[in-house]
Amino acid sequence: MTGDAAIAFGFAAALLAAVLDGVATVLQATAAQHTGSSLPVRAALYGAGLVVDVLGWGVAVFALRFLPVFAVQSIVAGQTAIAVLLARVVLRSALHKVDLFGIAAAGAGLGLLAAGATGSTGWSAPPPVVLAVLLILFVVLLVAGLSALRRGTVARSVVAGCAYGGSVLAVRALLLRPGATSSVDALLAQPLTYVTIGFAALGIPLYAAALRRSTPTVPSAIVTMIEVVVPGALAMILLGDRIRPGWWWLSGIGLVLAALGVTALVVRDANAQAHLGANARVPPHVAAVAVRRDIAPEALPDAKDESAVQPTRGHSRVPLPGEGA
Repeated sequence: MTGDAAIAFGFAAALLAAVLDGVATVLQATAAQHTGSSLPVRAALYGAGLVVDVLGWGVAVFALRFLPVFAVQSIVAGQTAIAVLLARVVLRSALHKVDLFGIAAAGAGLGLLAAGATGSTGWSAPPPVVLAVLLILFVVLLVAGLSALRRGTVARSVVAGCAYGGSVLAVRALLLRPGATSSVDALLAQPLTYVTIGFAALGIPLYAAALRRSTPTVPSAIVTMIEVVVPGALAMILLGDRIRPGWWWLSGIGLVLAALGVTALVVRDANAQAHLGANARVPPHVAAVAVRRDIAPEALPDAKDESAVQPTRGHSRVPLPGEGA
């Protein structure tokens, strides 16, 4: 396979991974927030989300054979837009101008980052150094994850994104090691295999916990942004990944645009939930469902279950500070 064909193949695989990840996000969000549904139904939804998530991860790993880390992750980050659009259809999520700006800015920024990628590699750190850095990162994230569970959506999403990014970095390091993936026995003999599993096992429950307290947009946006920046930067330092010559300034603009887009999505959702919490005595997960369905605070019952949170005739959304009617 020629160099151009390999890059095209990698791009196609990364795009498929983005679609699968977007579907998985909505499935897991549905299971996490529908506390009024029976346990078997929620378990089936969450299980389906995990299966699709694993499939997406596997396709992204395949793409890493042909493209550097931050190129693959930038394309896979398109899952944010896919998740938002699917959430509007499946979860009846509201879509506002701020959401559209956030999606557009993040998409444009991540597109610039992906376009700056090149298949060439440079100096890479010795394998023991790479392994040591990954192990230190895992321990730090494990401690941070325990703290994040006592905090909100943003903290959980940040740690989950770093954990997922760590698994991607470990996979990329594994693929660059000659003979490491030649057989099952060879794969099981590699410490990086177990590091990859450890990062994934840390990220999955934290991401599920983040989805439990928010709309799918916020965790998806934060996780995908971090999955581009953290492993992409470490891959350039440790594994020899490179940005296309003369593309540094455009990549910088892309990073700023992506950060602005993610920030817009996070701030709007956080303001909406805080506004609801100040006007209705409902649990946070019920407020999250109300935010998704664009329901005014005065329309919320004193509910412990989101099944009672339904659009109410005659109640329109109360604008948040700084928003128009």
